Amino acid sequence: MRKGSRLVLVPVALMVLPVIWSDALAAPSVVRRDASAQEQQAAAAYWTRERIAAARPLPMLIDRGSPQVSLADLAQESLSGPPGSSPAGAPDASADQVAQMAFWRDWAGLGEETLITEDSGAAEGTFGVYTFFDVNKQTPVWKQFPHRTVGKLTFTTPTGTASCSATAVSGNVIVTAAHCLYDTFGYSPGRWYTNWVFTPAYRNGSAPYGTFAWSSCTILTAWINQTPPYSINNHARYDVGVCKVRNNAAGQTLNAAVGFAGRSWNQGYQQLSFNMGYPARYYNNTTITDGPAQYLRTCVAESFQQTTETLGMGCNWGAGISGGPWLRTYKLFVGGANNYVNAVNSGLYVNQQNIYAGRFNSSNIVLLCNTAGC
Repeated sequence: MRKGSRLVLVPVALMVLPVIWSDALAAPSVVRRDASAQEQQAAAAYWTRERIAAARPLPMLIDRGSPQVSLADLAQESLSGPPGSSPAGAPDASADQVAQMAFWRDWAGLGEETLITEDSGAAEGTFGVYTFFDVNKQTPVWKQFPHRTVGKLTFTTPTGTASCSATAVSGNVIVTAAHCLYDTFGYSPGRWYTNWVFTPAYRNGSAPYGTFAWSSCTILTAWINQTPPYSINNHARYDVGVCKVRNNAAGQTLNAAVGFAGRSWNQGYQQLSFNMGYPARYYNNTTITDGPAQYLRTCVAESFQQTTETLGMGCNWGAGISGGPWLRTYKLFVGGANNYVNAVNSGLYVNQQNIYAGRFNSSNIVLLCNTAGC
């Protein structure tokens, strides 16, 4: 670890909901990595628009085993207590004026574009059934809520720069996948990535609200303790992480600039979900030819229970969408009792048109937010 950073093991007693912990761990805990002032400044300076655009999408975690699960696992409907939620919030009324003055090149750079919609079937909550389309190619909805809360997360790995997807939540915190923060199964297992910057509402080289460098990132100790190979049925439920971020170059906090999506946990497995992010590849690892990792894209489907605390939904996206949100009660232009992040993308089975995630519950997102201050 570089000089000046701190690694903190934080045992946490949940303050909001009771936890029934199903692992051999004695108690739930999280691990937080804090950035030094030098690391925060270096990340903000490093990530130019050109470097954000060029960052390679982090490969999706791939489960090469069988997608089947036991009836006993499916019978464990919930391990984590009653449903809960935290509402979304609007940005400051003057946020766009401040951002336009500070980042005027990003606001002036792109004009009207055509919305591309492709329909592969109705949402039925079954394998491989979904609708998908590009979200922010159309200028009128590019910077609208909740799209402005979703962004591109760029960072440094041992082999170069990489990108995932993430979402602004309360407390100037972003939520993403743990595998975008800590390498348990990928490049160099057993170490943190570093140099994270979040760019909300990113579109094809433009960052209308600037960038927000990390100040700390937090994951579950259970994620660190997993061993290869990656298994959706065993590991996806722990693949959640959060990062606190510093202000942008205009002095705006993240929540002042873009607002924040709500969060929900311990909800039912069947939910109509808008799964968003910045993919560069399809589920079969072929490259998206029209702006890979440059546009916000979505799959829409009804989620299903894969196994205990694990969701699945039909989707055709792949690398780059890791950490992107599954939004419940999606509604354009409206916050409050709408647009709750209910999960984040974790992994895929080989050549299967589904994507999988750990269901947000009181043992992952509530635990993490109690520590990070969401």
